[in-house]
Formats: sequence, structure tokens, C-alpha cells
Amino acid sequence: MPENFVPPPYITYAIPFFFLLMGIEMLIGAIWKKNYYHFGDTIADLSTGIFSQLAGIFLKTISLYAYFLIYENYKIFEISMDSIPGWIFCIIGWDFFYYWLHRLSHEVNILWASHVIHHHSEEYNLIVALRQTSTGGLISWIFFLPLALIGFPPWMFLAAGQINLIYQYWVHTKAIRSLGSVAEFWLSTPSHHRVHHAINPEYIDKNHGGILIIWDRIFGSFQKEEKEPVYGTVKPFRNYNPLWANLHYYWEIFLLSYRARGIGNKLKVFFMPPGWIPPGEEGEAHFLPIPEVDVNTFEKYNPVPDGSLKTYVLIWFLGILFSSFGFLVFLPQFSFDMKVVVAISVMFSLIPLNALLESRSYGLALETIRLLSTPVSLYILSQNLPLTIGVGLISVLSIPLIWILVKRQRVEPGFN
Repeated sequence: MPENFVPPPYITYAIPFFFLLMGIEMLIGAIWKKNYYHFGDTIADLSTGIFSQLAGIFLKTISLYAYFLIYENYKIFEISMDSIPGWIFCIIGWDFFYYWLHRLSHEVNILWASHVIHHHSEEYNLIVALRQTSTGGLISWIFFLPLALIGFPPWMFLAAGQINLIYQYWVHTKAIRSLGSVAEFWLSTPSHHRVHHAINPEYIDKNHGGILIIWDRIFGSFQKEEKEPVYGTVKPFRNYNPLWANLHYYWEIFLLSYRARGIGNKLKVFFMPPGWIPPGEEGEAHFLPIPEVDVNTFEKYNPVPDGSLKTYVLIWFLGILFSSFGFLVFLPQFSFDMKVVVAISVMFSLIPLNALLESRSYGLALETIRLLSTPVSLYILSQNLPLTIGVGLISVLSIPLIWILVKRQRVEPGFN
């Protein structure tokens, strides 16, 4: 892979427009008197999105190296970057292979372990689109190597992927009911994708298409939206911690494998669908049942901290969010070592803020450590003493403030 290769910046530059559309969705919700967003869920979703972008800085190197290796040594055709048909077929081809990656990510445990994080939220709004995996890049690149073999240039391949992901952003909404029969037949729409995120038994593992829903129609995984969906995962994940959200299902299947009888069943756990229980302490192999759910009786996870604590978390979170965006924009200017320092610092900073919203026992201690370490990390990165002193003073003054806020905190029941 060339050292000076610069990938397309479409995702990074689309981020401001993502937030603009979120604002419009919130406005529509207010006009219709529908609450599409909950504070804690929103912070948790954005936190996992930041985790994903930072992890992608390093994991994308794996996929790019493999893609370049196949493209430069084994490509069948020479496809020009200026070829309009080449762009069209690359976008369609990327969508086709994404369909199979996405479908198998719902049908194979080890793939579901990386994808499940996208389905944790019990809300359905545009921010859920940003709730993405940090570990998917370890395996997902394998599905797209045929594009390199065909001969689509690496930059075109990456651009097609970013176009696909940007398209998928807007389908995560309740604000659009239907786009009409023609669009609903060919394209993945908000209606189709609501079905995909639902845990109603009839909706499980349906509608995997990224841009085109026609793949689902062809391969038998299409389901029309008929009743209002209930969102989340069949086994609810009620934790805002972005690190644990990425890792918990890996831990679950490793435990399941450990308890299984026989080496065959131990290995089988990783390749069977979610919900499969191997022979062991619970008897013979079986699938866990998928319970019926109803939107009118389903209780969502929604811890409600008081306003002062929410304000504290929001202010610090916005600082982290804007800093992360600036880091991504100017990423090529950072050395590898600095990229590692920034990524770790930001990831660590998000964990205590989410813990505070849930009144987790470790939240206050981690937040104190974060506040003490923030000016140190900032000085290492910027070498700007006045800026470090300013942020350091804010951090130190925040320590007694957060202790007071937490000690008087009474989180309301975590369901609504």
C-alpha cells in the first residue's frame, strides 16, 4: 500500500450534515409531539460512534493492505477511475457484498459479536445510525476482496463504501413513513430498515440491504413493515459503557463455548446463529425462543439523572465530540504514536461520562481520573502551555463539582 495514499474524506465531511438532519428530526418530533430521542441513549450511541471512528483509523489498515495486495497482483480488469460504468458497478458490487456480510452478521455468532452493538439501542432515530462497531474491521474486509480481484481501484472501492454508509444513515428514522411503491420495491427505505432493527419475532433477521432492498427480495430475506416495531436486541443490553458494548457478546460466546460438551460443540458455538445453546448443563442443543413483544407494553432502558448532572455530562461530551471531529479532519498531520495517544485518551474519556448517567459504582472514580489526566494528555498532544493550564484549571475545578453532583444524585428508575 502506498505510504502517501489518502482515503476518501466523505464520511468525515458528512458529519456536520448528519447533525443537521438530527436537528430536523428532533424538530419534526417536537411538532408531532413524539419523543424520538432520550438523553442517555443519545450519548451512548454517539460514544460508540466515536469509538468506531477511532478504532477504524487502525483497523482499516488491515483491509487496505489486503485490498491493495489483491488489486496490484491479481486484478482481472483495468478499471479507470474516470469510468462512469466502473463507478456504477463498483457501488452496486459493494452493496451486493455488503448484503451478504450484513446477513451473515445476523446468522453467525462470531460475526454477530461485532455487529450486535448497532442493534443495542431501544430507540430508532438518526443517531442510531452512528452506533457502529469498533471490531467489525477485523473480519468484514474479507467479503469485499472480490472487488479487488475484479479490478476496482482502492480509492473507488473506499468511496463506494462511504457512499453506501452515508446512504444508510438517513433510513434510521421514524419520521418518514413511506417513499412510494417504486422506491419501496427497489431501495432500502426507512420502513424496510425499521423492520431490520425490530425484535418482533416476524421481523427477526430481515431486510439486510444497504442501498438496494432488491437483494432481500431475491434471496428470501425481505419482510414488509406491517405493525409498529419494537427495537433493540432479543436479549436486552442495558449498559451505556461503549467499551463493554463492543466486547460483551464476544465474552458471552466464549463462555458458552467453554461450557459446551465436546470440542465439536465448542467450535460450533462460534459459527451457529445467535440464540443457539450447545449441549451442556442446560441439556441438549436448542435455540432460545424469541418472545412476543408489543410496543405498548415494552419497557425501554432509560435511566434519568437530574438536570445538573446531565448538563455536566453534556458539556464535557460536546468538548470530546468536537475534539474528535477536529482530530479526524486533520488526521494525516498526526504521527502514528500521536494517533494512538489521542484514540486511547478519547475512548477512556467517554467511559466515565456514560457511567455517570447510569450511576454506575465506578463512574465517579473514573471521572476523577479522567479530569486529572486530561491536562496531561492535552500537553503531550499540543505542547501548548497556556491551553493546558486553562483546561487543567477547568478540570481541577470540575472534580469537587462532580463529587457534589453525584453525591446528591438520585437516578429515577431506568425503565419507561
